[in-house]
Amino acid sequence: MSKKRIEWIDVAKAVGIIAVVFGHAMTRHGTMFHFLYWWHMPIFFIMGGFFLKPIVNNDWLGFFKKRIFPLLISYFICGGLLIMVSHFVRGESWAYTAFYFVRLVYGGRTLNHYLSVFWYINVYLLALLFTSIVITYVKNRETQIIIAFISLIVSTSYKHIYFLSHKFLPWDFDVAFIAMFFMLFGYLYFHKIQEFVKDLWVIIPAALFTVWAFWMQHMDRFNFGFYLKSKIIHASYHHIPISRVAYIMFIPIIICLVVFSASYYFCKFMPQLAIKPIQLIGQQTLGIMYLHKAVIDIVDEAGYKSAILETVLAVAISFILSILYAFIKSKVKKSLHKAVS
Repeated sequence: MSKKRIEWIDVAKAVGIIAVVFGHAMTRHGTMFHFLYWWHMPIFFIMGGFFLKPIVNNDWLGFFKKRIFPLLISYFICGGLLIMVSHFVRGESWAYTAFYFVRLVYGGRTLNHYLSVFWYINVYLLALLFTSIVITYVKNRETQIIIAFISLIVSTSYKHIYFLSHKFLPWDFDVAFIAMFFMLFGYLYFHKIQEFVKDLWVIIPAALFTVWAFWMQHMDRFNFGFYLKSKIIHASYHHIPISRVAYIMFIPIIICLVVFSASYYFCKFMPQLAIKPIQLIGQQTLGIMYLHKAVIDIVDEAGYKSAILETVLAVAISFILSILYAFIKSKVKKSLHKAVS
């Protein structure tokens, strides 16, 4: 990314993470719940492809040091801390807690409670690696597009693959190929997306389609379920089953374009006083992603059942803890640097 951040991308990240938190806070799985799951995870994979570049001179070690290891370290640090918090808050046995560290290594759908959203980091890291391999060694753009479609078609053509008699693959490995489709889309069409977000001839029809799809879902004429973690995908229109791949290819992308455009126009017309707080939330999406489920569960245990209240508290508390983590991390790095010097 250039030194000057693109404001609307940070705002879109903020919208996406608030949608994720709200989806987890909801107890009633109605139209809004389904609608949020159509796009709130794909949007992060699409944006993950925006600034990807082919690996130069096969410098994969540099790629791992810069892109993979930092996320991997944060995954185990935050995961370990939350496992211990869960042990004391939920009153879990030491045997359960000890085995949860094994589950943290295995990842994917074996993670639940406070760590139920950690599958996203597993899948994101795998999709990042797979996408980088494709754009590094496959130079032809049309071939890259074909690979994106093949990865989506194959990965959605079955329900489960068993690994050593276990129902779930480590790190939700197969889900990463669905995520790779969205990441490759973000990589291949970032410049087009930058044009589309400003083009009302594109965005108005996309927004109208979004409203129509939401209303059809509400009226039970349209039925689309898209849950990446569990790989539960179903699609029908007027109760007639239709291609799940077609729905995945178009609906999340169209809605994400609407979110991108709304974020762009928000940044264009609103004062910096309104933009900056949203942008700051967008810059802390990883910390909020890690922490919000624990906050929601604790608030829920305290007896507060309002999805809106839980969302506000989860975003705010997770944001503050994320900032604090970044501050401590910075201080530790500076101390280590001084010690080495």
